Amino acid sequence: MTGHDRVMGVLEGRGADRAPLLPILHSGLAGLCGVRLGEYFTDAATMARVAVEGCRRFGFDGVQLSLGVTGEAESLGAKVDQPPDGGPVLRQHLLADLSNLDKLRPRDAACRGRMPLFLDALKRIRSEAGSTLFLLATLRGPLNITAQLRGIEDTLVDMIERPDRISRVLDFAVDVAIAASQATLWASADGVIFGEATCSPNFISPDFYRRLVLPHHVRLVQALRSMGWKVIGFHVCGNILPIVDDLISTGADLIDVDYQVPAGRAIELAGGRVVLRGNLDPSSVFRFGDAAKVRAQTRELCRVVSDARWILSGGCDIPPGTPAENLQAFAETARGV
Repeated sequence: MTGHDRVMGVLEGRGADRAPLLPILHSGLAGLCGVRLGEYFTDAATMARVAVEGCRRFGFDGVQLSLGVTGEAESLGAKVDQPPDGGPVLRQHLLADLSNLDKLRPRDAACRGRMPLFLDALKRIRSEAGSTLFLLATLRGPLNITAQLRGIEDTLVDMIERPDRISRVLDFAVDVAIAASQATLWASADGVIFGEATCSPNFISPDFYRRLVLPHHVRLVQALRSMGWKVIGFHVCGNILPIVDDLISTGADLIDVDYQVPAGRAIELAGGRVVLRGNLDPSSVFRFGDAAKVRAQTRELCRVVSDARWILSGGCDIPPGTPAENLQAFAETARGV
C-alpha cells in the first residue's frame, strides 16, 4: 500500500496493512534538512522540499503542512515579524478595536499575506509526491482566528462578559476559515485540519465551548462538505475527554488526541465514529527522550490502538530540535522494522 492508500483506508473504514504514520510535524523537519526557520517560512520551494524529504527519509505515510498560528491574521493585514530562526510572530491585533471588523474581508484569507506561499507549497508537494503520500493542510479554526485578531485576553473577557460580541467575531472567523479552505482545496490537499488550541478544556470550560464555539464548528464542517472536502479534522490541545462527543458531533472525520489523554479512553469514548490521531508526548518522548524511550512508548501505543481507527503521531506538534534518531525509532517501531 502507498502511504496515501494507508491513510485513506483508515479514514474510510476499509482498514490498512498497519496503522498509518502521519505525525504532527511541521517546522520540526527544517533543521534536520539543514534549513533555517526563517527560510522555511518564507520560501514555498523550501517548505515543500523539507516536507517531502522529511517524509521520505523517515518513511511517513503523509505530509502535514502549516504556516504557523499567524497565517490567517497576516492574510487579513496584521503585522507579522519573521525571525531568522523562529516561526512568524504576530505583532498586531486587528480587532483590538471591534469597530474595525467591517473593514476586513474574509476572502483576503485566500490570497494575501503568506497564503499564496502556502498554496504554492501544497501544489509543489502534490507535484513531487503525486498520489503516493497523503497531504494534510493545517489551517486555524474559528476560535484561534478570533484570538489572533482580537487578542487572547479580550477574547476571554468577551466570552464571559459580552458573548454577543464574540459570536459576531466568530461568525466572521468562520467565513475566513471557509475562504482559506476553498483555496486550499484548489491546491490539491487531501484533507484539512483546523488548529483550535484555544478550545481546550484546559483553557475554556466545556460549557463555553458548547455554547459559543460548537455551532460555528458545525457550520464550518457543513460548508466544507458542500465545497467538496472529503477529510476534515480538528486539533484541540490538552485533555479533550470532556468534549470528545462534541467534537465528533461537528461531523469531522479526524480528531487529534493529545498526550494527556489515555489512548484507550479516547478510543472507548469515540466508539469507532471517527478516526483518532496521536498521541506520544512531543516533548518528553520525542524532543528530550532517547531512541530507547521512543521505541518503548511507540510499542505500547501500537498495542493499545491495534484494533482502533487510529493514525500514529505525537499528541501535538513535534518541535524543532527533535533528534533524527528519535523520529527514526518511532517510524521503524511503528512499521515493525
